[in-house]
Amino acid sequence: MKKEKIIDFGILALRWYLIFYMISYGWSKLTLSQFGVHDSSILEKPIKDIDSFYVAWHLYGRSTFFNISTGILEIIGGILIIFNRTLIIGTLLVLSILVQILIIDIAFTTGVLGLALPIRIGGMILSNLLILYYYKEKIIIMWQNLTKGITTKFKYKWWIYLILPIIGFLMDFVIVILTLPIKMLLNWFGN
Repeated sequence: MKKEKIIDFGILALRWYLIFYMISYGWSKLTLSQFGVHDSSILEKPIKDIDSFYVAWHLYGRSTFFNISTGILEIIGGILIIFNRTLIIGTLLVLSILVQILIIDIAFTTGVLGLALPIRIGGMILSNLLILYYYKEKIIIMWQNLTKGITTKFKYKWWIYLILPIIGFLMDFVIVILTLPIKMLLNWFGN
């Protein structure tokens, strides 16, 4: 077997490693089985006496929206990695998800579970980066296409660019006003 074919097969194996875990983690979130604290004696303690792992997992478990939305994103990422046409989009999506999971694991799981989860997620991130590196020519072309020729449609005077930060800040108030009817409707239906 040629060296290139062995490397290509290795990349294919890494893809399926990520696919397996992303769909598996996503499914456990969709079925609401990943998070939560099942030992009630832990939750009966004062919060200052509870390890941050149990606090975080309890809070993540209480949010169905968090579980469903992150589960769907993980499954979509895994599915996108299956197909050659969507591989790069899938690996970029999965990379962003894995980096966030790594941050959460370092912040909350090491006290109870040690470094097991951060090491596993780190391995998944490394696998993801190896896949992206293997397809670096395609990524360079994609990056060039995404960034080439990006400009405003019209030319503006120099002083406009000086006031844009203020206008950007004031846009928050405009968005609040524009979305006020939606908020009122949601409050009305919520009551």
